[in-house]
Amino acid sequence: MKQLLLVLAALLTSVCMNAQPSVDYTVDEVGTDFITITFSPNSEAAGYAICLFEAGTAEQQFAMFGPWMGFQTMADMIKAWGITKTETYQHTWTDQSPGKDYEIYVQCWDADGVDADMIIIPVTTANIGGTGEAVMSIEIGEFGGNEDYGYYQFVIYTPNEEVAVHHDIIILKSAYESEDWGMENLLNYLKQDNPYDPYWDQYGVDEAQWNAEPDTWYIAFSIGKNALGEWGPLASLEFKTPGMTGINEAAVDKQVAGVRYYNIAGQEMTEANGLTIVVTTYTDGTTSTTKVMK
Repeated sequence: MKQLLLVLAALLTSVCMNAQPSVDYTVDEVGTDFITITFSPNSEAAGYAICLFEAGTAEQQFAMFGPWMGFQTMADMIKAWGITKTETYQHTWTDQSPGKDYEIYVQCWDADGVDADMIIIPVTTANIGGTGEAVMSIEIGEFGGNEDYGYYQFVIYTPNEEVAVHHDIIILKSAYESEDWGMENLLNYLKQDNPYDPYWDQYGVDEAQWNAEPDTWYIAFSIGKNALGEWGPLASLEFKTPGMTGINEAAVDKQVAGVRYYNIAGQEMTEANGLTIVVTTYTDGTTSTTKVMK
């Protein structure tokens, strides 16, 4: 009996010595645009960091940013980018996309700063839309701006209740009628994924602000798909922007400090080319972001 007790004591001592820092979690609630999780570290964890990514993109982010930000491991990136805590903590990520797969990376460490194994929590937000035909409607909104700061056109894209996600653009009428576009190329473009464009996937009404020139013909296009992933019919609306006398001048008290152009991969360009994100910075510190198709 004494020998058995000694063996049990030795085993218990070994287990205690090999205890690893870890974090338990509970997925409390998931909606169409938010995720709430409670994290509870064990007694061996001196701290932990949490960071959310779209599913499958964390490794891509590490490969892209790791070398020039000095990250040697994924753990380094999670600790640098994530929310750091030492005790039980509940966090809600908001402004997420409906029906999308996410991964929450959890990295904890012990009192000596030694990292434990990474924990990855898969979560899918609730979907929107229905199983019927996804139908979009388009309305032309305000046109404004001026020669110094550029001109803009608001276009409102409205989905019916069956639409889970939609993609929207405007194109110069002359460009659409050229050999580069046409119906087939347009549909292929609208139905593709653009993961680097934060404005590409739209949920609900999209009141989009586009760069546009006065007295010019454009065509607005939109297409949506339902919760089953089935694309609906293409919606289109041809319109002409107002002439110089019909412009609502805006931001006359602002001065432009700089304009930068980015493609859908987030790479900076010298000028607009294709679907471009235009970021204008003003001298008062404010910025505006518009989309342009050229």
